[in-house]
Amino acid sequence: MPELPEVETVRKALEKAVINKKIIDIYHGNKGLRFPFPYQFKQRVIGKTILKPRRIGKYCILPLNSKQKILLHLGMSGKVRILDKKPKLGNHDHMLINLEDEIYILLTDPRRFGFVDLIEGKERNNKFIKKLGPEALSSGFTGKYFYSLVKNKERNIKSILLDQSIVAGLGNIYVNEVLFITGISPKRKGKNISLRKCFNLVKNIKALLLSAIKEGGTTIKDHLQPDGKLGYFKIKLRVYGKTKSKCFICGFLIKEIKQLGRTSFYCGKCQS
Repeated sequence: MPELPEVETVRKALEKAVINKKIIDIYHGNKGLRFPFPYQFKQRVIGKTILKPRRIGKYCILPLNSKQKILLHLGMSGKVRILDKKPKLGNHDHMLINLEDEIYILLTDPRRFGFVDLIEGKERNNKFIKKLGPEALSSGFTGKYFYSLVKNKERNIKSILLDQSIVAGLGNIYVNEVLFITGISPKRKGKNISLRKCFNLVKNIKALLLSAIKEGGTTIKDHLQPDGKLGYFKIKLRVYGKTKSKCFICGFLIKEIKQLGRTSFYCGKCQS
């Protein structure tokens, strides 16, 4: 699943290509994605100009000069491509935005878990945005804040970090990685995480995400940057997808377990 670094990579690429460009036409499929496309979406945005793209958590937002905002969520397998000529659409191409100067934004999603929404009023009142906790890279996400939320929780730390209402932007890949870096087992309950560990965890989350953004995201499964290039962060992954490989710190074999339908990878010796 594209996570915060991958979505930030998309946002940065869109910023270079689409800012101050007028929407000439839009194609979108009739079936929709995870949810149907917004009612009369095409008619409501054609003729509008895209302003500076932004990101909130895993959501990419395209503000329009009409004060509307197009919200994109890439789901499990969604990709955004920026093209300089109109493509021949395939079965998994669900939206094509035609901008002036022959620029095309193509949304492809084989598994159809992504979605598109149109924000008409205040952003914070949007049904998706209002559920989010502070973003992982924001000043509001601190060790003190995180400890205040987890200190009484029976849930395991892995599920807590994946909860977008607690912290926005993290997904399975980076949660596995940061728990390894911080030496915390994905099975440990929130109430058993000390204040010091929470401070270290938050510090490592921010450092890991910034590093991944710098490298262009991961190459996990079929994530591509909008220019068609693969990200480069995969080579630095320490535990994700490394089942039965030797831990590079202690030499023990990396284990895998299922937690809430997600695979967790960890070292039984380095993570307690």
